[in-house]
Amino acid sequence: MSFLNTTQTLSHVSALPPPITREAAIAMLHNHEHFISCSPNNPKREPAPAPSPPPELPAGVVGLRPTDFFRVTEVVHALPAGLWDSDVISTYEFTDIEDGLFVRIRSPLNVLLETFWRVRDGAAGLEVVEDVTMKCSRLLIGVVKGACDGNWPKIHENMIAGIKTAA
Repeated sequence: MSFLNTTQTLSHVSALPPPITREAAIAMLHNHEHFISCSPNNPKREPAPAPSPPPELPAGVVGLRPTDFFRVTEVVHALPAGLWDSDVISTYEFTDIEDGLFVRIRSPLNVLLETFWRVRDGAAGLEVVEDVTMKCSRLLIGVVKGACDGNWPKIHENMIAGIKTAA
């Protein structure tokens, strides 16, 4: 019943401070274990086997190497102040692309997130851009969107700190 499902998109952009280079930022995105660790809500991760056949990539996406798969435990805050938290085990698919990373997250209850992370030139220098497409039940979209909107500043901050540390 497709009328019970919905799709929403959102974008988040963070400036990359000098002297961070495009190459260093893309290398950070291609470091999948570090990428997962940038989220404050991912306490556990482990490599997962690739399904057979492997999932198809969106039209126009060309991977630089085979997709990596991880099983990630996420702490989902369904109500404010930790009144109702839940551990959710999701499958993350990481496909390195020329200008960044494509990430597909498959979670229980038919929640699907497809995110392009790209490094681009902005008005004041380099930027990391997160373009998210969320697909799930209309009943869950508020929780999913709230998690994406609530977590992005810390995730971007941790990514930038990781690039600086690696330099």
